[in-house]
Amino acid sequence: MPTPDEAKILKIIETEGGECGIGRIAKKMRLDPGYVRIILRSMGENDIIDIFRSGKVRIADKGCVALGKKPKAASDGFKRYLEDRAKWKTF
Repeated sequence: MPTPDEAKILKIIETEGGECGIGRIAKKMRLDPGYVRIILRSMGENDIIDIFRSGKVRIADKGCVALGKKPKAASDGFKRYLEDRAKWKTF
């Protein structure tokens, strides 16, 4: 069960389309970005969210369950990977 701050973060990420940046979360919660990073790191260690090097976070299966939603199927993960890969910049 997520803490109240974690629940708010999950709702913010959900309203942003399932993926969001740390800065946007901090701004919407009116909290210091450093404090938000600490919460997000804890959520990532508990597999509630996925954290990427780019600073983006995405709701993981445990996060979906915490929101009361059905986790996405494994095939959706591959589809999401292909969508993300299309956004990669090549040199």
